[in-house]
Amino acid sequence: MTKTRIPAVQRRGQIVAAARRVFSQHGYDGAKTLQIAREAKVSEALVFRHFPSKLALYRAVLRQVFLEQDERWREQGVHGEGPMGLAAAIHTFITACATDAEEPARDDTHRMMLASLAGDGSYASLIYRRSQRRNAATMEAAYASARAEGGLVGEALDVPASAMFIEHVGTMLAAIGGLPKAARPYGIEGDELVRQATWFCLRGIGMPDAVIESYFDSIA
Repeated sequence: MTKTRIPAVQRRGQIVAAARRVFSQHGYDGAKTLQIAREAKVSEALVFRHFPSKLALYRAVLRQVFLEQDERWREQGVHGEGPMGLAAAIHTFITACATDAEEPARDDTHRMMLASLAGDGSYASLIYRRSQRRNAATMEAAYASARAEGGLVGEALDVPASAMFIEHVGTMLAAIGGLPKAARPYGIEGDELVRQATWFCLRGIGMPDAVIESYFDSIA
């Protein structure tokens, strides 16, 4: 029986997806091209036919991650002014993170981040710096707009740092969501987990409870 020949573009995508899973588990330094080949169910020689080195393959994974990062910002970025716009953006982000475990490619993105932080941190640093450069002006404007309308009170926290604090909450929600249900430590699930995590983040950046309640009432 003749085997069906897989188009080169499809095969390349298969290898990149496998590499992403292996990098997410072992980091760049720990990942081996033989592991990637086995994960992709191809020979190591075929991996090198498409990618001349592990670095070239890693860069292909990064390009894919960058495209997804941009798409996520279009989905989850700030699309309204004042406290309601900021609350909606954070709520959307937390919701997405809490459901990422249901999508292997998106779950791997978070796991790659955690693997990098457990290693030399180079991948995590790259992704974080890119996100901050791309979104800094928008986030500064969103926080300023919310504060001008009384939607943020108390000490004005550093906006890039605050955004990273919220990102960390989302990353851990996503990573823990991939664990067996009995191993998840929250004691709550689904919409209630998302609601409380969002409330935690909004309260943390200085949004009064009455404003947070108003936001959730508006989407009920």
